[in-house]
Amino acid sequence: MKNMSPRKRNPVECLPLATGSQEKARGDDLASVYDRRLKTYDPAGDNVRKFLDLLAVRINRSLAVSLVACVHCGMCVDSCHYALTHPGDSTMTPVYKADQIRRIFKRRLDWTGRIVPWWVHAATPASDEDLNRLKNIVFGTCSACRRCTLNCPMGVDTASLVRFTRGLLTELGIVPEGVFNVSRDEWETGNQMAVTPLDYLGTLQWMRDDLRTDPKLSGLEIPVVRPDCDFMYTINPREIKFDPRSIAQAAKIFHLAGERWTLPSAGWDQTNFGMYSGDDRLGGYIARNLYEAAVRLRAGRIVISECGHGFRSTRWEGYTWAEYDQNIPSESVVRTLKRYLKEQRIRVDKSKNALPVTFHDSCNIARSGGMTEEPRWVLNEVCSNFQEMHPNRTENYCCTGGGGLLSMAEYRPLRLESAAVKARQLEATGAKLVCTMCHNCVDGLNDVVKHYKLDMKIVQVLELVENALVY
Repeated sequence: MKNMSPRKRNPVECLPLATGSQEKARGDDLASVYDRRLKTYDPAGDNVRKFLDLLAVRINRSLAVSLVACVHCGMCVDSCHYALTHPGDSTMTPVYKADQIRRIFKRRLDWTGRIVPWWVHAATPASDEDLNRLKNIVFGTCSACRRCTLNCPMGVDTASLVRFTRGLLTELGIVPEGVFNVSRDEWETGNQMAVTPLDYLGTLQWMRDDLRTDPKLSGLEIPVVRPDCDFMYTINPREIKFDPRSIAQAAKIFHLAGERWTLPSAGWDQTNFGMYSGDDRLGGYIARNLYEAAVRLRAGRIVISECGHGFRSTRWEGYTWAEYDQNIPSESVVRTLKRYLKEQRIRVDKSKNALPVTFHDSCNIARSGGMTEEPRWVLNEVCSNFQEMHPNRTENYCCTGGGGLLSMAEYRPLRLESAAVKARQLEATGAKLVCTMCHNCVDGLNDVVKHYKLDMKIVQVLELVENALVY
């Protein structure tokens, strides 16, 4: 395995300011919206004033509690993979990252910062360069995994503060290029990878035809816009663009279980970059598309494919962003698989998955979603050699690609450097297969495995269940 010892690094450097943002009010013309939002960023204007005004307008009670509750005890340091791989570098600690918005809050809104700013370390950004430095901290040195939050004795939610600060900067167009590009694609196409309707439907047909080559699956369908089904299935655009096998695996299992299900023609993207960028309007736009698709199809429930932030944003956060009533129940496909196995709607032979397999808990599913036992129950049913990694469940380390970091190429070297703690955790299991229920984690863990030259393969729950099927 590649040497994992951390190397000394300089403080976060300022990168060129991004020159864009994104917004879409329902009914607005997209071109005029873009024109208006792009004009928000003005090097000759007062971005600092706009930032401070937004801070005053958007702060809420829960954020204010996290801003004032920190006692700087340092317990969060041992929770953060960035801090653990950079001992002695205070800029990598969660408390330092949160302090960057905390000091502005205290100077702008808290009475202590107005009376004795030197005592509480209150300060105000003075220029676009300061805002750009803040961008590099909140986008580039935190995956928003919330492990520090879980271990904070005061309940400070650093990840929420990071997302809040990202949202203020996004409003000004001060974002990494990758974040802007993906957000733009979601506004323009309704999905984060700009998959066209032709590519979407064509891939589904291709997967259906490929599965039908098996005589035992000759009647299999991958239905689109079928009303009154038991559930509407939502997917990650990665499944269309890079890994359609996961759609085929799900379709095969649904067929053998005798399920009546459907995919929508629009609103099928469960991922939501509004969660990463802090843009609640984008978050609400994407979530509403999905919820309205389920209503149009009169679906009994929404089943969410294997995606961590897709699970969290679709099941909970999206309803808040979209101001939408949660009238249709939703669940992860892993919970659907557990139901099939318990009801014996599908049969499996666990000896077909004989290689040692371990499970990676995704941050948004375990720590922020409370779903830890269902995937383990399923894996013990379909694998003959399952073993835990440590720590696990809500204490597991991030795949290092969360928080949208996979889209931000400029932060990749620091991300992989900070992945040493995850690489050690993976290697210690001795497993040959690392299973996760998140497409984002698949890519993040693959980066770790390749970078540190680990002898293991990343798989998902659907893949292992499909491999264990008995017709």
